[in-house]
Amino acid sequence: MRKAVLVHNPTAGSGEHSKKSLIKKIESAGYEVKYFSTDLPGWERFTKEKVHVIFVAGGDGTVQKLVAALLNEDDQIKKVPVQILPMGTANNIAATLNLDAPVEKLVEYQNTVGFDVGKVKGAGEPDFFIEALGFGIFPRLVKIMKEKEEEDGELDPEVELKKSLQELLKTVRSYAAGEAIIIADEEEITGKFLLIELMNIKFIGPHFELAPGANTGDGNFELIAVPEDAREDLAQYIEDLMENRKKRPLEDFAFLKKVKEVRIKWMGEDMHVDDERIEGKRGEEITAINSQAVFEFRIP
Repeated sequence: MRKAVLVHNPTAGSGEHSKKSLIKKIESAGYEVKYFSTDLPGWERFTKEKVHVIFVAGGDGTVQKLVAALLNEDDQIKKVPVQILPMGTANNIAATLNLDAPVEKLVEYQNTVGFDVGKVKGAGEPDFFIEALGFGIFPRLVKIMKEKEEEDGELDPEVELKKSLQELLKTVRSYAAGEAIIIADEEEITGKFLLIELMNIKFIGPHFELAPGANTGDGNFELIAVPEDAREDLAQYIEDLMENRKKRPLEDFAFLKKVKEVRIKWMGEDMHVDDERIEGKRGEEITAINSQAVFEFRIP
């Protein structure tokens, strides 16, 4: 019988999928399953198992934890295909991979796609990313939403996404743009920006499609930089997204470029690596380098 591990965050999203039900679904697909809860110490030991597939049940943060545990292991476990069972709030990684089947109807995908990892220098920890690294409005939004969570408590995922988009729009309209020097594969870009993002996936934050051309395994990041004078264009883009209207192409008002290596000096305080806000890096050089197809993820 084929063997699998299930790495599960039991508190992801609304927390409605139990250990028992998930194991039953995977067993019904013909696997012998060993279960690991990210709520319990020692869950990282899943990396020592000899398996055919790794199932990860949770949101984007759970996938990040899984990757962090795998990065320091040997190539054999890194090449075991990973299948996401999306259970988080935004599920930006799963959406990028077109994983839209509900967890209740477990579909065993047979195709795989490479998944790049960004190696980061100059930012401290974490020193890698799988979603995005950036500066400006999105790390500010992370700060705002954490403060809101402390005030309001945990919200229904759909309500939380809607509130996040509303806060994003308010932030765009009030944010003080920051000066930056960007060296993107030897091309220099300077100016004042509302946001600079280096994207490995299509979506960021509250399921906001910022990099529709992103490919997780092509060895490139999508660099998106929105200048200060495009404030109203970006606000309109967000409003169109919220109202399900046809959006103006980002390239009409933003700088877009596929890149393998980027060096950035940001003269501001707002920086993030995936969902971690990074403090105290004003004016320091941050370098991100693409490591192509470190992992394989299952897709439809």
